[in-house]
Amino acid sequence: MNIYKSLQYFLFGLCLPLAISACQADHREEVRNQVVESGYKSEAPINDAERLKLFEQKASAYYKEHGGVDADTYKTQLSNTEYEVALLPAQQAKYDGYAFYSRFRKSVLMMGKMYKCGHCPEDHISTTSAFMISEDGVCATNYHVFKSYDPTKPNDYVTFFVMDYEQNIYPVIEVLAASKHDDLAIFRIDTRGEKMPAMSLGQEQGQGEEIHLISHPDHRFYTYTQGHIDRKYFKPGSKKIRQSISAEFAKGSSGAPIMDNFGNVVGIVAGTQNIYYDQAGHVYQSTIKEIIPVSRLKELIK
Repeated sequence: MNIYKSLQYFLFGLCLPLAISACQADHREEVRNQVVESGYKSEAPINDAERLKLFEQKASAYYKEHGGVDADTYKTQLSNTEYEVALLPAQQAKYDGYAFYSRFRKSVLMMGKMYKCGHCPEDHISTTSAFMISEDGVCATNYHVFKSYDPTKPNDYVTFFVMDYEQNIYPVIEVLAASKHDDLAIFRIDTRGEKMPAMSLGQEQGQGEEIHLISHPDHRFYTYTQGHIDRKYFKPGSKKIRQSISAEFAKGSSGAPIMDNFGNVVGIVAGTQNIYYDQAGHVYQSTIKEIIPVSRLKELIK
């Protein structure tokens, strides 16, 4: 009888930690799969023309009073290769529908390149996309956003600003790290001491996984699309690692965040390539929507 009791105690002691571990895992999965409800209420539509005009007016007024970092300085800073960033932990709650859009649009920025057109004295803004990755104002976009610089052209850019969803503007004060190979750059904005609604960086996703995107295609600000990861590959003729997605985007979306169901950044918009049936490019077939995996962005962060 004592042998049987000893065996029972042994088995109980063996199984109890496994049971506790399983319960903890179930709880973590329950929290992770928690869906934040939509709670949508009718809101005012976005007026793209007014938003762009306000961006130009605010940026111009700030520049006239305070000045800004010049294009040559940004270009020099693109040689920085890494920077230490205080990242947020990964999101655990799943967002769905409007709850996803309303939560994460706050972290997506209109990236504004200020330039002179050469035909009038006004300051103009050319927009693309960016997003915040730390609460103290570190943001991410594409390398080519800063690199597009030609001093021989009259409309060469002067400086950069960003504007958030609430239409607050912030000057871009420094490029912290960049990679021409991966077409990525991280930069800092002057938050004036504000705590910013940063995004968390997630893990690279595989083919078939759901993704979400908020960007500014061709001045259609804060457009939401969704889809899946299509494939992972080397960019033709290079060793650049890229992925493609089914979610729609267009010019103006460069530098926008690709997110998983929890709002964690899993990639960054890079560009598009059209496929034509004929070599002359007359018979259009489809468009490849190319992104940069988040693993490449993490290479810039200590």
